[in-house]
Amino acid sequence: MSIQVLKPELTEVLVNEILHGADGTKIKCGVIGEIGCSWPLTESERKVLQATAQAQVQLGCPVIIHPGRNSSSPFQIIRLLQEAGADISKTVMSHLDRTILDKKELLEFAQLGCYLEYDLFGTEVLTYQFSQDIDMPDDNKRIRRVRFLVEEGYEERILVAHDIHTKHRLMKYGGHGYSHILTNIVPKMLLRGLTQNAVDKILIENPQRWLTFK
Repeated sequence: MSIQVLKPELTEVLVNEILHGADGTKIKCGVIGEIGCSWPLTESERKVLQATAQAQVQLGCPVIIHPGRNSSSPFQIIRLLQEAGADISKTVMSHLDRTILDKKELLEFAQLGCYLEYDLFGTEVLTYQFSQDIDMPDDNKRIRRVRFLVEEGYEERILVAHDIHTKHRLMKYGGHGYSHILTNIVPKMLLRGLTQNAVDKILIENPQRWLTFK
């Protein structure tokens, strides 16, 4: 379905939730997303992405994407968003640590200009339950991949997080908790050669730039 014939209702919902409030409240959304996508994209997901692009054109708002579990998925999504007129420089592709594992392919994707998010810090598993074809990297490998991207000139496009969404990840239940990146990851980043300036860009400047409406 082309962007020209997309019904406007979904775009209006997204715009209204940012300008006026979500679900009948006065609580305004600060971003559009995280937009869940499959591999390959379903027709409904294509419509949502097109509506997101239209809303972003109107508002200049940040967008964040959850890609399908295939290395081709982020490319497919960004291409669709580009065709629909989205601002890729205000778009985050999340979960890259479980999606694009090959360095050459990662650099090819980085050239498309979106934010590159490594957001599974703290998740270290032998078997990734959602796709056993994926060998989930550990935090040391994530740090090395972030350093690789910095060395390749992408330090202004990197974001990090730890995607805490289950109880066992909280400190109360024995997990790393919400302080994991600041307490454990940042010191290891510095130990492995990342400069404080690069860390500050990743943790402060890049999120601030992404979250600021144009």
